[in-house]
Amino acid sequence: MRKHIGSVGTLLGFAGPLVAVLAGVGMASCGGDETGATATTSTSGGGSTGATSATGSTGTGAPAAPHGTTVSSSLALSDDDHTLWVVNQDADSVSVIDVDKRSVVAEIPLGSKAPAVDPATKRFDPAVAPRALAVVSDAKVYVVGQASNRVYVIDAVKRSILTTITVPAAPVSVAAAPDGSAVYVVSNEAAKITKIDTVTDTITGTLAVTEHPWGASVSADGASLYVTHILLDPGMSIVDTASLKLKSKVPLADEPRSVPFEKRTPNGEARGLYEAVPNPANGEIWIPHLLLGVKTAQPDLDFESTVFPTISTIKADGSAAGKRLVFQPSIPGATGSFADSVSGPRAVAFTPDGKLALLALAQSEDVMVFDTETKFEVSLVRPLPSAMLEGIVIDHAGKHAYVDGRNTHDVSVLAIDQTNTAFPVAVDGKPIDLLAKDPMPATMRHGQRLFFTANSARFPITKNFWVACSSCHIEGGSDAVTWLFKEGPRDTPSNAGGPINTGFLLHQALRSDVNQYDETIQAEQGGTYTLAQPAQKADLDALATYVNYGISLPQNPYLAADGKLTQAQTRGQTTFKSVCASCHGGPFYTDSGTGNPTLDFTKPILLHDLGTCVKTGAFPDKPGVDVTAQAHTACEFDTPTLRGVFATAPYLHDGSARTLLDVVKRLPPSADLKPADQADLVEYLNTL
Repeated sequence: MRKHIGSVGTLLGFAGPLVAVLAGVGMASCGGDETGATATTSTSGGGSTGATSATGSTGTGAPAAPHGTTVSSSLALSDDDHTLWVVNQDADSVSVIDVDKRSVVAEIPLGSKAPAVDPATKRFDPAVAPRALAVVSDAKVYVVGQASNRVYVIDAVKRSILTTITVPAAPVSVAAAPDGSAVYVVSNEAAKITKIDTVTDTITGTLAVTEHPWGASVSADGASLYVTHILLDPGMSIVDTASLKLKSKVPLADEPRSVPFEKRTPNGEARGLYEAVPNPANGEIWIPHLLLGVKTAQPDLDFESTVFPTISTIKADGSAAGKRLVFQPSIPGATGSFADSVSGPRAVAFTPDGKLALLALAQSEDVMVFDTETKFEVSLVRPLPSAMLEGIVIDHAGKHAYVDGRNTHDVSVLAIDQTNTAFPVAVDGKPIDLLAKDPMPATMRHGQRLFFTANSARFPITKNFWVACSSCHIEGGSDAVTWLFKEGPRDTPSNAGGPINTGFLLHQALRSDVNQYDETIQAEQGGTYTLAQPAQKADLDALATYVNYGISLPQNPYLAADGKLTQAQTRGQTTFKSVCASCHGGPFYTDSGTGNPTLDFTKPILLHDLGTCVKTGAFPDKPGVDVTAQAHTACEFDTPTLRGVFATAPYLHDGSARTLLDVVKRLPPSADLKPADQADLVEYLNTL
């Protein structure tokens, strides 16, 4: 049985299909690093410096055996559990916590200055955006900067930056070999893995993998690196660490719909694979992720049939699938591993004996506890003081867990007592604040909370802790799926870079401002927000502020650092100007709102019919209705921006084009593009 405050229930198991595929790929190597130094600053938290934990000593006079943080996370403990290191993504810094005193003793800036709102653009775009870190032998800490494309090597004793290493675009994860000899960096947009020697801090190899990799962990024997893929082709790559070659790719299969179909039964495509974490007891790999119910069409498609939390388990060598842990809806005959409604499975950590798994849920803002043998929920820690949970780590004694709350810029402490079968995990005291000063404006920070939360006990944005804006807009971008809305099949557009200044919103220009998504909240999230209520309008305005100005464009792996174009890209630019720029013009590469700068629905709206309309099949395109109740023609569409288009596959309003080349091939014959011209055009589009 599982127990938590407010509910008790019986759980049943449910197994889902997973398929393993073997493949091989060669290794390319490169070298070089870039040095830098940044002074260490202390916060007002005071307290011990925690130097004992950073000396590399066992306490007996003998040097400690080399070791490293083998699971990439936003926070990591020293080997003696006295010091906790945490990234501050929105502050471009790393905080150092004295665990015994539960206070921050240092905040190490990674950039030349703290992030701030640009007075001209109103945007808040951190220059570093640290996402994860790994501790090596309590002597060095390796931090990846998603926005700076660098690894920051920190002296753990002096708490200063030793050097920086330039890596491919958008590094988001870093995991160390168990013996601390190397760290492995995963670059999300470049789709590359970089191996760094921790003695010389130089790159010793790189490996290209399939698109949008994210999570990273290393097996207990150090022989295998496990890398998740967060969007298209979801699954896990297993890399041989010695040769830095791909051993296999384990895709995560769709979860089939129940027969007879019941929309609340978990089903759909896997997305949001942030981590692959081995159980220390048996090496079994747990991957928390989402299931998106893309085969359910409106009006059946609603908040409780859109997105489902789950965990997929895989054998350590990737040779066979294990059990898929899914939600058990409250309907007759339903089965599952947990009955509490939660959302946003983000990070998992095991107790040292491997008996309990603690799952941090970013959107429902709680922690679910599983028995790893039965794979049933045993308790739920709700509420948690922190919000937007991005990492969880358990100490070596198995007595405490630490949960990183990015939005509240703090760490919640959980006490673990496995002898307490009813409530083995509970909140232990107040959270530890990480920042002396939050650089993100309060309104934007509130909007960030609203965008990422599904905490229906705090905000009326959904029902029953079910779905957040970020459930479909993963990392603020797209979920790379096509939904069956009442207007027809619709690809999820990305919010990266903000939709402000890009004209109308939605594929048929049915909105003109993000705060008008109160209708989306009501129809698709089960919430009750409305612009008609002044207090709720303030929340919706804050949400719009964050979406418009607080979600950064992705790092571009196709564009040179100096912005110069290759010969192929230059040829493609010429083709773009002659074939595409009439619609995709201006600084935002769109003609949306042309002749109607105030985006007034009572005035003419420029739309286009390019022959991409879906006219046949069970789900054809239909007229859409805007916020003024005016119908827009079924086959005419708003021109999307092309900023960051390289990262937003699939393409077109219905997601029917898998690649940019597929889009280019569908240009009308009048474009008269030969295959070489098409290839050059794609090269240029990838730079936008």
